[in-house]
Amino acid sequence: MSEPRPVRLPHGGTLNCDTCRNDVFEEYRWKLQTTGLTFFNLDWANRDATCFVCTSCRRIHWFHL
Repeated sequence: MSEPRPVRLPHGGTLNCDTCRNDVFEEYRWKLQTTGLTFFNLDWANRDATCFVCTSCRRIHWFHL
């Protein structure tokens, strides 16, 4: 987890929450689990997603970067 902050988007704008329009987020990295790799106990090989959690309403915005 990082310090809450505004998030800059690649095209130059800032991320706003789709629910409450807040512009301050906590950043997390979460694994995108798949049944195939989980079946073979290879969860570590799954890709990561960058997630921004709204500090106001707690909605999670997922990004595959």
